Amino acid sequence: MKLATNSKAGQGKRFVERIYRLRIAGLGLGFFCVASVFAQQHRGYMLWSLLVLHGFIWPHIARRAALACEVPYRGERLNLMIDALLGGFWVVAMQFNVLPSVLILAMLSMNNIAAGGLRLFARGVIAHWLGFLSGLVTLGPGFSPMSQMPTILACLPFLIIYPLALGLTSYRLSLKLAQRTRELEHLSRTDGLTRLWNRRHWEGLLAQEFERCRENRYASCLLLIDLDHFKRINDTLGHPAGDAVLQAFADLLRRHFRTGDSIGRYGGEEFGVVLPGATLREAHTIAKVLVQRVREKTREAAAECPCTISVGIAQLTDSVPDYHTWLQEADRSLYQAKATGRDRIVVGGLAPVQEAVRG
Repeated sequence: MKLATNSKAGQGKRFVERIYRLRIAGLGLGFFCVASVFAQQHRGYMLWSLLVLHGFIWPHIARRAALACEVPYRGERLNLMIDALLGGFWVVAMQFNVLPSVLILAMLSMNNIAAGGLRLFARGVIAHWLGFLSGLVTLGPGFSPMSQMPTILACLPFLIIYPLALGLTSYRLSLKLAQRTRELEHLSRTDGLTRLWNRRHWEGLLAQEFERCRENRYASCLLLIDLDHFKRINDTLGHPAGDAVLQAFADLLRRHFRTGDSIGRYGGEEFGVVLPGATLREAHTIAKVLVQRVREKTREAAAECPCTISVGIAQLTDSVPDYHTWLQEADRSLYQAKATGRDRIVVGGLAPVQEAVRG
């Protein structure tokens, strides 16, 4: 629960900083819109003071107040409602001068929709009405809707600059969202421990390779690899040590195979590798070098991967009806390699002949 609260707080702080920059721009530009009307109406000292406070001091107060909240996101939503309420108040104070009134209410509504959707927009509309009522009570009714040229000119920067700032903020958010989506998609396809492809995604790649081979009529081979006596490591040294072995072996696989080879964790201490375009002879040679490299590493002091490996190989032939059968053939070869002594390679489809690598 504490971790979740910290996560929300972190997200809320970024939200506060994002709104803070927009508020500085929006209220600073909005100040001149309202000020142009006040200058024509000869408003008094109190309204001018409140306008300066809202336009140039309030953004900093709002930021500090929101960051001081346990959940800054909620504090900032309250700030947005205060902005909406004051927006309604300024409309009454300007005696409903059309251009700045519409501009201010529209921009405040855009902020609320961007920050909280239709629900926050609806709350903002209620806050506008409360601002109207407070303005009518404190200032009295007044109606002067015509916008003079000085007011029109004062509103132009707000009309041009603020939507650009809001659009730029939305664009940056969309880029971050797209990046986060790509990261999540990648995480959903990879094994959390080894960072290889997980079983579901790897089988999908296997199925794609099967279809490509069928369409383009070229050879491919499949390897299933198992760490010998891996359970002994977990039982004697503990699961953290076993995890370290799996990670070290995954790194070895990444270094050993080509970039275009699909490497995945098939389950537990079992791994699968698809070798696109590889003949049976090429696959056997690659597997033989891998077995030898692993065996040599087991003899090193403090070996990261103290296990030998068993390998089953299956070539895709015209007689294989689907990728499931191809996978089953590799699995049978791996089973034979483990059943006949481990630390060896067995090539499927050559029974009863077994190709083994021995120390």
